Amino acid sequence: MNNQPIPTNIVAMREFMRERFPEAHAHMEPESEPVRTGLSLLDGLGLGKGAVTEVVGTQAGIGLLIACLLERETAVWEPTALVDGCDAFDPWSVPPNALERLLWLRCRETEQAVKATDLLLRDGNIPLVLLDLQLHPLRTVQGMPSSVWHRLRLLAEKSGCTLCVLTPGRAIPCARSRVMLESRFTLADQHEEHRELAAKLRLRTDRQPQAVLGSAPAWKAIA
Repeated sequence: MNNQPIPTNIVAMREFMRERFPEAHAHMEPESEPVRTGLSLLDGLGLGKGAVTEVVGTQAGIGLLIACLLERETAVWEPTALVDGCDAFDPWSVPPNALERLLWLRCRETEQAVKATDLLLRDGNIPLVLLDLQLHPLRTVQGMPSSVWHRLRLLAEKSGCTLCVLTPGRAIPCARSRVMLESRFTLADQHEEHRELAAKLRLRTDRQPQAVLGSAPAWKAIA
């Protein structure tokens, strides 16, 4: 039997519990099952169920990525929510069948878009939620309190939803993974199909789950 005296104040109690049960206070990252889409570009992003992925890129690359996500193989039976932060999504940019399972929320302000995302994650009935803030000023996105992003992360973990936030620059400190998306397009590229354009996208993993660190090259061309 342990005869160690029980502390009488809350600070000492916390230290006592931390020393007595260190495994209960260890920081643990929850397991995150990757989302499989059938497209190597999307699978290379490291989207995880119940996790937040931040994708940083230019509008051309982000628009193409959204189109690819809406045309993924699993979109036939899985609904997708697009929280359109600047009401910039062009529904004519994707085939009509890609819109059949899409919930499109048209917003204009960062806080409005974040609140809409919060409601979707609390509901938990849409497996993939896209929050497009790419056209918002970086200062505005980075100025959001960190508690907002942590709340969305916790909601995603609780509901098992995949949250992909598209931003103009690094802004989400608690993102499970962060991908820097770059594109090099010319005027001639506007006549090519999405899958052909997707082969020209390049991505760099800035942050990724601990389980897959170390072996991937810094830059990858995804077809």
